[in-house]
Amino acid sequence: MSALGSLKSDVSGWFRGKGEINPDVFLNPHKYSVRLSVGKIVADSKVSRQGIEIYKRKILENKKINPVIVVKHPRKELYAVLDGHHRFYAHLELGEKEIDCALAGDYSSVIFYLTEHGYFQPSPEFTDGIRQPAIRLHQNLKQFLTNFLNNTS
Repeated sequence: MSALGSLKSDVSGWFRGKGEINPDVFLNPHKYSVRLSVGKIVADSKVSRQGIEIYKRKILENKKINPVIVVKHPRKELYAVLDGHHRFYAHLELGEKEIDCALAGDYSSVIFYLTEHGYFQPSPEFTDGIRQPAIRLHQNLKQFLTNFLNNTS
């Protein structure tokens, strides 16, 4: 086989996954929840300290948080965080050995690699500059409406 033929074979193998994306996992993560060892989970480290601390506080206060959404490696017993990097690191820093995860499916090697290395993870700049202000705006609006409704009754 030529070098080009070998490369084509390798690349086509990357895209042969066992499953397809399950979009319902993002809407109903608890429905797909499984307990996984933190040692079998890999996650990108582009997270904000503030985000981790928020989730650590919620966990310690026994507040309900969504499971971490993961994808399974196509051939190994290894999972990559697709959504919930801050939740994952909060559990990890609290010393938990197993955490609730929602399995989004088995993915091809290339998708697993991209997930593991944070290509789907927003940058800290996006989180700090857009996501956090949007969350604060939502919280402030909710508080304003609650106060407004209580004062007009």
